[in-house]
Amino acid sequence: MTWQAAAILVAGFAVAGFFSYRQHARYARVVNQVAAEENRGGVLLVSGRAKGKLRGAVVLLVVDRRRDTVTRALAMEGASVFARFRERPELTGPLGTLAGRAPSKAVGRAVADALTMVSRLTAGQRSAA
Repeated sequence: MTWQAAAILVAGFAVAGFFSYRQHARYARVVNQVAAEENRGGVLLVSGRAKGKLRGAVVLLVVDRRRDTVTRALAMEGASVFARFRERPELTGPLGTLAGRAPSKAVGRAVADALTMVSRLTAGQRSAA
């Protein structure tokens, strides 16, 4: 391997690392923004993710525990580090039918992951009520 090939390889890794960092920073910024906007009693902010060979998805769900409904949903899906969160009004509504309203398989798997987090966070409260 020549030094030029090694330099190109190292530069590629550096660029990929930079874009991965930017995507993580964007994720953290959106989570903090939604948490600040939806900061009220009886509400959970949960996230779920789904990995795929080519495409993945991440969802953020704001869940009203008292009514068992999703009041706000954002999803990021795609195959690149340029994917962004977008509001997904089709995911708002009752928790029981949430998985059936997912627009794609990846979002459906991410929703299922988020719902397991909801059940973990509300397990002790439901039995005590």
